[in-house]
Amino acid sequence: MKIKFLLLLMPLCFSMYSQDSTMAKHDHGSKVKLLNHEIGFNTVSLIKQLVSNNPSSTLPQLPYAVFYNLYYKNSVGIRVGVGLTTGSTETYISGQADKRVTKSNSQDVRLGISYNFIKSRRFTANVFGDYIYTHNNLYSTNTSTTQTFPNPISTLTVESNDNIVGNGGEIGIGLKYTIIKHLSIYAEVPLVFLAKQTSSNTSVNDSGSLSLTISSVKNSSSQIILPTTIYLVLTF
Repeated sequence: MKIKFLLLLMPLCFSMYSQDSTMAKHDHGSKVKLLNHEIGFNTVSLIKQLVSNNPSSTLPQLPYAVFYNLYYKNSVGIRVGVGLTTGSTETYISGQADKRVTKSNSQDVRLGISYNFIKSRRFTANVFGDYIYTHNNLYSTNTSTTQTFPNPISTLTVESNDNIVGNGGEIGIGLKYTIIKHLSIYAEVPLVFLAKQTSSNTSVNDSGSLSLTISSVKNSSSQIILPTTIYLVLTF
């Protein structure tokens, strides 16, 4: 299922409304903007969602489909990023009455602070630190039937449910290039630290005989994500 990106445009309305109220005057009368709003859209994720039913990549991508930044005097700010992905696959198997069903969904959130340490007409460089949260779920079910004469038909149903919850943080550096006054492109290189807990439930129903397997695994990891994710940024 395609991500409904239009629902993520709601902060844009707020930004357009509030921009007129975030101006201050210096003693010489010129106007200086106190608050700067930025809304960024993951162009790589958007293109893949539009052209492919299976948006995957060999290179790691940032999971955030959209972000919102609020800067004070275009210097210090807070930032929020959100990513939502859902998918469903149905596989028809020859000779079987029931189809194999696989469903997946993921949610990714980041919340942190950012500082613009280089500001020029075209280029802006920032450093940032974030808290990050991730949740991934994968569910699948498969039913098959077999018969060995003269025994009755045997039905085997296997259901699996994997749930992954992660908490961690990231630090990094980003670079923004201004194309025109209110339109830019942005990429960043984060160093990500993440602790995950994976819970797996597998049930097997063999013609009424049910067995259940439950497991839980904890692990931690760190990685540097290269700037392969390009964001289109609107500034107000």
